Amino acid sequence: MERLRSLNEFKGLWERLREGCDPTTPVIVISAGTCGQASGANDLIRIAKRELLAHGLTERVKLRVTGCHGYCQTEPSVLVEPQRAFYPKVGREQMAEIVDAVAKGTVLANLLFVDPQTGKPVARQDDLPFYRDQARTILSRNEKVDPIRIYTYIENGGYSSLLKVLEQADPKLVVEEVRASGLRGRGGAGFPAGRKWEACSPARARAASGS
Repeated sequence: MERLRSLNEFKGLWERLREGCDPTTPVIVISAGTCGQASGANDLIRIAKRELLAHGLTERVKLRVTGCHGYCQTEPSVLVEPQRAFYPKVGREQMAEIVDAVAKGTVLANLLFVDPQTGKPVARQDDLPFYRDQARTILSRNEKVDPIRIYTYIENGGYSSLLKVLEQADPKLVVEEVRASGLRGRGGAGFPAGRKWEACSPARARAASGS
């Protein structure tokens, strides 16, 4: 793990990570939230790693383990980037087939999600009824981040807000940003976080004490 000693070093790391990312490289994405693990995701992960190593594919095909993608009833599921092919309720015996297909650049039509309304397979995850009408915000990047690999978080903009705060070095701007966001507490009163932060700011504390 690289130790960063300045904001410029962090920016340099972020740029290197982004430059080293090839969007055309096939990636097998396995969601492994609690629902996925309870349904067998860990078995799929082990099989995928075994197949990639056994066939010398680790440089050609990448594996990313993430948190839950939200469609819990289809777990364990596999998403393949960049074509966005989605395989629901994947069995252990099917994981090796998927790895082989990804290496060949093909899609396994027989394993795709089937739309219950039309009875037809849906090739892309984004076209599934569950996903196509969603506009994700907080969880918009959860398919891109492996929670135990911090570089995937940084590559996808992790800590960018903290970087902005440290560069501005102005507590007032932070409080103003929180107030403008409308963020509220999770308690029953839903008290505005910006007002609370403003009341606890050093400037307000000095004014209250008369110093």
